Amino acid sequence: MIALRALLFNVLFFGGTAVLCIVLLPLMVCGRKANQFVGHAWCRLTQLALRYSVGMRKRFTGLENLPEGPCIIVAKHQSAWETLTFHTVVTDPAYILKKELTRIPLVGQFLILSGQIAVDRSAGSQALKDMIKGAAKALEENRQVIIFPEGTRTPPGSNRPYHPGIFALYKAFPDTKVIPVALNSGMFWGRDSFMKYGGRVTMEFMPAMEPGLDRKTFMKEIKNRIDTRTRELEAEAQAEFQLPMLTSDDIDAKQEQEDAQLGVAPVKDTSSDKVS
Repeated sequence: MIALRALLFNVLFFGGTAVLCIVLLPLMVCGRKANQFVGHAWCRLTQLALRYSVGMRKRFTGLENLPEGPCIIVAKHQSAWETLTFHTVVTDPAYILKKELTRIPLVGQFLILSGQIAVDRSAGSQALKDMIKGAAKALEENRQVIIFPEGTRTPPGSNRPYHPGIFALYKAFPDTKVIPVALNSGMFWGRDSFMKYGGRVTMEFMPAMEPGLDRKTFMKEIKNRIDTRTRELEAEAQAEFQLPMLTSDDIDAKQEQEDAQLGVAPVKDTSSDKVS
C-alpha cells in the first residue's frame, strides 16, 4: 500500500508539474512577481498532493524567530521537501541554487525569471561574488535568502561539512538576521528515493545567530545548532511514526558515495577552521 501511494504521488507530482508549467507559461512575460506566483502555486499544489496521496503533512515550530521582511535562512537539506516548503512559509524566497537547475526545460526558466540566485559552482571565487551580488539584490527587494550550507541533499544522520558561503553572507550583511533551520524531511522523503512515508515533517526555525562572530566560531556554532536539533527531530519522527531508520553503516556508505561524486574529502574534524 505504501508503494502504491508513493506511485500515486509521483504521477501527480511529475504530471502536475508539466501541466502547471504549460498552463502558466504566459506568466513568463509578466515580470518577476508573476513568475514567483508560479513557484508558490507549484509548491502548494505539491504539498496537497503529498497530503492526500501519502499522508505527508508539515509542522512548523519556532516561527516567532522568523523576522518579517528580509533575512538569511540557513537550512538543513535532506530532501526535495524543503525546497517545496519555504514558499509556503515566507512571502518572497530567493533560493541560492546550482546553475544546472536553470537548464531544466520550463522549470529552469521560471527559476530565472522569479529571481532565484543561480551559482556556477565551477567558477571558483567568481561564484562567491555572484552569490553575494544576487543576495544583495534580493535583500534590497525585501526578500528572504535561503541557502543550504551542505550544498546537496544529505541523508538523515550524515555529517557533511558546511560550505563557507554562509559566513560570506553573514559577514557581507551584518545587519541582516541569519536564521538556522533544522528539519527531518529525509525521514519521510529521502534523496532519490521512490518511497514516501506518511507523517508530519517538522521544520524548526531557531533564534538568529549572534552578530559579530569570527569565521571559526560562526561555522562551528551554526553547524552544531542545526545538526544537533536535526538529530533530535529525526529521532522524534522515527519514534512517533515508526519510520525506517538508516544504520550508521548505511549513512557512512551513502556519504562516502556522495563525497566521491562531489570530490569532497572525508571529514575528520568538523571543528577545524578550514571548511570545505
